[in-house]
Amino acid sequence: MTLGIRNKWNAISKVLTIINLTLFMVLNGQGFNYKEVRDKKVPLLVNVLLLIFLSLGLFAAIYQLM
Repeated sequence: MTLGIRNKWNAISKVLTIINLTLFMVLNGQGFNYKEVRDKKVPLLVNVLLLIFLSLGLFAAIYQLM
């Protein structure tokens, strides 16, 4: 059971990492190479905090354009 939960958390973390990289790419106007970052291990808590921070940054950038 513990192994199943760990696998789910790792899958969620990988998806959040890709979402965060995409948001970072949009905010900076730069691209990234998925092959370089697919093996990176980022803790789930850091991913969630980074997602909130980047989402707020994207919201501020869009709000500034209006």
